[in-house]
Amino acid sequence: MPLPRYVVPVETLLCMREVQSYEQLHRDGVLVEYDESQGNAMFVSHQWTGGEHPDGSGEQFAVLKDALQTLMSGKVDISGNISMELYRGQQNTVSAKEIFASSLFIWYDYFCIPQHHSATAVAMRQMAVNSIPGYVDRCQFFIILCPHVRHTQTNLLLNKRSWSSRGWCRLEQLARELSTREGSLSSIEMHGSTHLVEAPTYGWMQKPVGEGNFGREQDRGRIALVVQDMVKKKLHSFLQREDFNSYRMMLNLQNVYYRNLRVAPMDDFIPGFVSNSPDPGVVTVQNFMHQNGFESISDRDSDGWSPICFAALDGRPLLIAALLDRNADVNDRVTQQSSVPFGQCPLLHICAFLSHNDAVNLLIQRRADVHARDGFGATALPWAAFSDNVEGLQSLIAAGTDPGQVDMLGYAPFTLASSAGSLASMSALLPYTPREEMDKTLNVAMLQGGGSAQVVSTLISLAADVNHQSSTPLLSPLGIWLGCLNIRHHFSESKLSAYACHYEGMTPLMCSILTNSFEATAVLLGVGARTDLQNARGKTAVDLAMESATPSYIVHALKDEGDARSKLVQEVAEFVEGEMVSESF
Repeated sequence: MPLPRYVVPVETLLCMREVQSYEQLHRDGVLVEYDESQGNAMFVSHQWTGGEHPDGSGEQFAVLKDALQTLMSGKVDISGNISMELYRGQQNTVSAKEIFASSLFIWYDYFCIPQHHSATAVAMRQMAVNSIPGYVDRCQFFIILCPHVRHTQTNLLLNKRSWSSRGWCRLEQLARELSTREGSLSSIEMHGSTHLVEAPTYGWMQKPVGEGNFGREQDRGRIALVVQDMVKKKLHSFLQREDFNSYRMMLNLQNVYYRNLRVAPMDDFIPGFVSNSPDPGVVTVQNFMHQNGFESISDRDSDGWSPICFAALDGRPLLIAALLDRNADVNDRVTQQSSVPFGQCPLLHICAFLSHNDAVNLLIQRRADVHARDGFGATALPWAAFSDNVEGLQSLIAAGTDPGQVDMLGYAPFTLASSAGSLASMSALLPYTPREEMDKTLNVAMLQGGGSAQVVSTLISLAADVNHQSSTPLLSPLGIWLGCLNIRHHFSESKLSAYACHYEGMTPLMCSILTNSFEATAVLLGVGARTDLQNARGKTAVDLAMESATPSYIVHALKDEGDARSKLVQEVAEFVEGEMVSESF
């Protein structure tokens, strides 16, 4: 019997003075068994701030309450996500008005799942774990609650980065991304009561659930079948909709979905396969072709994917070698640029990004072109760097790939590693990266969503100029791209077009404001970045903050009003200490 899908009305939540347990709320009769006819539901994903209590200090819960109240009042709205617009062309698609268009109910684990340690409660919690995909699927909104708070036992700073490192949070995020509900499921990051940003709907490939951190190792085993069941249901959903490209992508990414989990990829999803061959390579290829619905090695679907391109997603050397032995092209690539996220990518790029390093070495041995470039002029090396695949980096460099080669926008592999927060790859690429690249990297990291306090402080420690002012030739590929966005800004404003409009003369501090990278803002202010510099349009960081509806606490910190700046910097104190470039407060 499934666990009832209990939720709490938003009005009840707003009246709470502290986080209350399932048992308290159940006893008080305020839990509601949710049905979609009652209104909208919001799933709140968050990292616990202590071992025994989700939010002992109440700081995290206070942000949730205040954010909901400010959204209800219409005083703030949800900001667009610049990296979503950059990678997918998606501008802001969710508004406060939409959230409160009907009654709103909240799913929060401590409210809605039994917390006692009795045998019955433990059994019900396991049922709840199995039901997480169902809880997410029934909700219209997915909230990532990730304000800056301290862990009560370790004093570590908790934020979006720490949230995304947690195995349970990754499971909830994967449930959101594999949701089979009709219509969209909107995701929102709550960093503060007035700092709300639309959340990207991708990223799981770099953060598999099984590689997340679990407080108890046995929990990793508890969720393996849950992940497999989600994948199975999504595969059925794709087949029912006749979305065969998405079906093939997911089918062949199972080795990534199940990484570090004790569960095997399904290789019999499509029934009816029979082979009499004693050769394992032959059987592997025959079943692969059957499961993917291909008839010939030379087939290619409408999105530009051939069988060996899908085999690169799978990553098994036996499969790839067997296809190559049957005359598949070792330098084959996805032929359509629009095929997200691997448009015009050769096999080597795909395997490097997914950390299929045995496959990377096989392709190199079979004489794959290590200098081949994708549709943006990048070799496989930046793809390995972006996903923090240091072993893949080392294999590619040993094979002759240039670790300093820039793409068509002028970005080096080190820069792209920084933009993804790939600290190990940054370290591996540092010997090949000129110092002046650090200055450019500060801005690029924030543009692409990697402007965490840790990345920014690392770049500053490597002598990046915190007051560097960006500039690019008008007729360079980057200049042309920015120019087109600048023109669009005059009739269709967005986060990305505003970035382009203010790019010339932009400082890292200005960039942090325009990209909502407020952790970076705190670090930059803490090390003495100047607030008086102007870009080519005569705007300072304060001006841009005032124009872009930046949260008031950030504006006050930029203006150095009262203790606003010291409070902001204190949140990231461990990343600022020892990096001061001047006295600023």
